Amino acid sequence: MAPLGNVTSGKQKRAPKTFITFLSGATSGCISTLALQPLDVVKTRMQMSAAYNRSVHLQPALSLQPNSSIFETFRGIVHQDRVSGLWRGVAPSILRNTMGVGLYFMTLNAITARLSSPDGSLSHVATLASGAGSRSLAVVLLCPLSVIKTRMETVEYSRMYNGIAHAMRTIVAQEGIGGLFSGLVPAVLRDAPFSAMYMLIYLRAKQTLGQAVGLKENRSSIMRSVAPQASTNSLHLQKTEIPAKVTSTKGLTMAVNFASGAMGGGLATLLTQPQDVIKTRMQLSMRHSDGTPSRYSNVWEASRRLFNEEGLYAFFRGSSPRFLKRILGSAITWMVFEEANTLYSNILKKTNEPTAS
Repeated sequence: MAPLGNVTSGKQKRAPKTFITFLSGATSGCISTLALQPLDVVKTRMQMSAAYNRSVHLQPALSLQPNSSIFETFRGIVHQDRVSGLWRGVAPSILRNTMGVGLYFMTLNAITARLSSPDGSLSHVATLASGAGSRSLAVVLLCPLSVIKTRMETVEYSRMYNGIAHAMRTIVAQEGIGGLFSGLVPAVLRDAPFSAMYMLIYLRAKQTLGQAVGLKENRSSIMRSVAPQASTNSLHLQKTEIPAKVTSTKGLTMAVNFASGAMGGGLATLLTQPQDVIKTRMQLSMRHSDGTPSRYSNVWEASRRLFNEEGLYAFFRGSSPRFLKRILGSAITWMVFEEANTLYSNILKKTNEPTAS
């Protein structure tokens, strides 16, 4: 992909570059969702504790102990809901993540281009702002799909909906438009700091690991529009590459991307688990048609009930599958994004090459 700064047909190239960024993100989001949906289902089931089921008068089809482990929950789902039960809610999950990751990378590209300094570097503050801002926008726009996904991952709620469109119509009819945005506040409070911390950790780890294994550093596909000049005081969005004489170029590059993504995803996940539990409880709590607020109507009410009825541990329910999903998901997403961006860019370049007369 040629730099955006080129004076030749810059405006014409900006549109396909933006589309490639979106398409690369959508591809990575789809692949990671298909691979890791079982962990998301297990996490949601673990966060639906016995105390929660009693509080909302549910008689769950899947009986689990209050503090079932990830393995017990996994085994219970397969036993009572068959293997296919591990992929409940996969349709809205794919739609949400495909659109969400694509929008995230496209927005991230635009924000980093504006916040980068003339020498092509990003300060730590700019890196945090880029990650938080791009993720927040995606969370707000796709919150309805998040609500539908969370509910359809459970046996009890999935029986109420015959697909995404029906679920959306049913929620609006029974709970109003607000029902589609249940859990929006904790979702933003979860994803904005997660993305900000992840961006910073991922890029720093990638830079350090790349240098440690002797990789030649170059600009990232996210920041190909900036100048290649380095700055010793700022963090760069860099894509690691290996000299041509090394035969394992792609494998080692992908390994560095994967390891960096895993490190960033793991550390950021630990600090945002309570928000995820609160978000899940609020999204699973149906609003009453008569206007009576649900038991988890807002962040404060959900936090108070979680602590009073289930103790401090409740804020960390489902942390193990979420930790694994975030580590693997973050690593896969960025690894696939980097490779897909290169692939689509090469395809576009070949398509635009003039044919020989």
